[in-house]
Amino acid sequence: MRYSDTRKLLGTSIEITVISEDIKTPDRIACVFDYFSSIEQEFSRFLPESSLSLLNTHKKASVSNRFIELMEASKRMYKRTNGLFNPLVSVAKLGYSHSFEEWNFEQSEWAINTDFEAIQLDGNTITLQQGQSLDFGGIAKGWAVDKAASLLRLFGYDDFFVNAGGDIYASGTNENTQAGWVIGVENPFTEEIIASLILRDAAIATSGSYKRKWSIEEKKYHHLINPTTLWNENAIISVTLISKECANCDGFTKSVFNAPVSEWLRLIEQNDMEGLIFTSSGQLLYTKGLQEKYDLEFVEIDN
Repeated sequence: MRYSDTRKLLGTSIEITVISEDIKTPDRIACVFDYFSSIEQEFSRFLPESSLSLLNTHKKASVSNRFIELMEASKRMYKRTNGLFNPLVSVAKLGYSHSFEEWNFEQSEWAINTDFEAIQLDGNTITLQQGQSLDFGGIAKGWAVDKAASLLRLFGYDDFFVNAGGDIYASGTNENTQAGWVIGVENPFTEEIIASLILRDAAIATSGSYKRKWSIEEKKYHHLINPTTLWNENAIISVTLISKECANCDGFTKSVFNAPVSEWLRLIEQNDMEGLIFTSSGQLLYTKGLQEKYDLEFVEIDN
C-alpha cells in the first residue's frame, strides 16, 4: 500500500511516500514532517527567533548539538570543495533577504566577511566575526532529507521516497517496479521532463539559476552566489548530482555551479558522484557512469 503526504516546509513543498502495509504509517509520516518543522524553526534565516537568526544578529550564541552537527557538515563541505561551498555567502546582499513569495527585493550594501576559518567554536558556543552571517540554505535541505530517511528507517521502512523541493532520497522500490524509483530530469530552458533515471538507495539534488531569480532596477539576479566574486556566475544554468547522501548532493551542486569550466566533471567524479550539467549556452554534459549506473534514458516520461 502507498501512503503519501505533502506539506509546505523549509520554503518548499515536501513530499513523503512510504510503501508499507503498516496502518501506523500515516502517523509516522506525520512525525517526520514534525522533524522537518523543527529544522525550519532552528535554521530558517527568515524566522527572527530561529537559532540561526539570533546567532547572526548577536554574533555569539550557545546552540544545540544538532546545530553543531550541521555546522561541522558545512565545514567539511567547505574544505572538500576548496571554498567553493561557503555558508557565509549572503544572498541577502543581492536582495534575497526574505521569503521568496514576498516579491520585494532590494539590494543592500554592506561588507561581507567570508572567512569561514575565522568562525570560533568553543563547545556549543559559536562566535561569528564582524560582517559574517551564516546561511545554511546550500546544504540544510539535503541534510534534513538524510535525517528524514534515517528516521523512516528507524521506523522499520525500506521502501520510501522523500522529496524536499527536488532534494530527494529514494530507498528501496515503489509498488510498480523492483528496480527503484523513476526520477524525471528537467530541461531548465523549458522546464519539461526530457529524460528519466532509476534511483534506489541513493540521493539526487539539483541546483539551478532558472527558478529562484529576480530583478532589481532591470538587473537580473539569482540565488547562487560565487563565494570568490560574491556575484552571480552564469556559465551553468543547472547541475544535478547523485550520491549516497543528499547533503553531499546539495553542497556539491553549488560548488560545481561556481567552479571553473575545467573543474566541473572532475569535481563530480573525484568525489564519487554522478551527474549532469546544463550550460547557459544549451550544452548538456554528464558523467560517464550516469547511464550505466542509473539507466539514464532521454525519453519523456509520465509525471
